[in-house]
Formats: sequence, C-alpha cells, structure tokens
Amino acid sequence: MAHRLLVNVIFTGASVFGKAFTEAYKQAAKASAATAASGGPAKAASAGGISTEESLKILNLEKNELSLDKIEEKYNYLFEINSKEQGNSFYLQSKIYYAMDTLKKELEYLEKLKHSKEGSGSSSN
Repeated sequence: MAHRLLVNVIFTGASVFGKAFTEAYKQAAKASAATAASGGPAKAASAGGISTEESLKILNLEKNELSLDKIEEKYNYLFEINSKEQGNSFYLQSKIYYAMDTLKKELEYLEKLKHSKEGSGSSSN
C-alpha cells in the first residue's frame, strides 16, 4: 500500500513539473521570437554585471559626453592610480575595467541602433 502511494506521489509530481517546464519553455520561446522579430540589435551585457548608470558614476562621465576617447581617457587614468603599485586594490581596478567594458558595449549598441534606424528609415521612403 505504501509503495503504491509513493508511486502516485512521484507520478503526480513529475506530471506537474513537466507541465510547468513546458509552459516556461513556451514563454521563453515566445519572448525570444518577439525579440528576433523586432529586428533591433541585441544589447550586450558586460561580464562584470555593472549597469550603464553605475559605469558612468565609476568613470565620472555624463551620458551626453559619452565617447570612446573619453572612456579610454578616464579608464587609463583611474586604472593607473588604483594599481597595486600605488597601494590600491585589484577590486577597484576590476570595477573600473568592467565599467569601461559596459560603456564600450553601450556605445556599440547605440551605434548599431542608429544604423538600424537609418537603414529602416531610408528603405521606407
């Protein structure tokens, strides 16, 4: 009797899990298809997981002055003054590196977005 009850519990649990997994997969596939259908470039994320806003604060930049030269200039200065030779930490250097990486990816994304809008704007005329 106990083994029959145990088998019923296992089958019921497996059935519920299977339905939930199937539903989650359908939702993920639908979201992925919607992103692909929009035709817009995908925004890349930094490996460090730092947001654009935080990256701007770390490198002491404003969004309206964002350029590759400014990012490189701030990165080089902050990375150098926070080096181990200066008595500072690898952690700070890592934050500075990931902030630079995030902002470079943000610039690439904005450039792709600009080109995709220009491309779609000229083709609709």
